[in-house]
Amino acid sequence: MTSIKNELIGTWKLLSYIEVPIEGDDSLFPMGKNPYGILMYSSDGYMAVQISKEGRLLYKSNDKMMATQEEMASSLQGYIAFSGKYKIDNNNAVVTYSIESSLFPNWKNQMQHRKIDFEGDVLYLKSTEPILSNGVFVNSYMTWQRMGRSVDDFVDEHLLRELA
Repeated sequence: MTSIKNELIGTWKLLSYIEVPIEGDDSLFPMGKNPYGILMYSSDGYMAVQISKEGRLLYKSNDKMMATQEEMASSLQGYIAFSGKYKIDNNNAVVTYSIESSLFPNWKNQMQHRKIDFEGDVLYLKSTEPILSNGVFVNSYMTWQRMGRSVDDFVDEHLLRELA
C-alpha cells in the first residue's frame, strides 16, 4: 500500500476553492471563481501554499513597500499564503499543517487539518473543522491538480508572454 505522503509529495496547481457556510447558505468563492494557487509538499515534511485572487490592484508606485490603503487591502484580502511542517494521518486520510509563517499573522504557530482524497492526479482537500471567513463559519473545499511540467516549460511560457 502506498502511503498518502508519497502521493502528496510534489507540486499542485489550484483548480477551485469554495467555501460552504455551515448554516447552509450559498457557496462562497473567497478568491473569485478563477483563483491561482500553488501547493508544494516536500519529502522532508515541509509544505507551502499560495493562493491569489484574480484582479488584485496593481501598485501605482511599482514599489512593493509604497502602496495606497486601497492597494494594500486588495493585496491582503486577495492572497492566502502559509508554510510550515506537515504530518499525515494515513488511517484517517488527514494532513495536519504546523504553520510557521503566514500572511495572516493569527495562523502563525497554529495547526490546521485537511481531509485528503485523490482521484488520479487530482487532490481534494477539505477543512476538518469549520473556519471563520468574512464573519461566517464555513467548510473549505480545494481541488488541486498535480503539476507535471518541467521548470523549462514554465520559463518558456513566461518568455512567450513577455514577447507577445
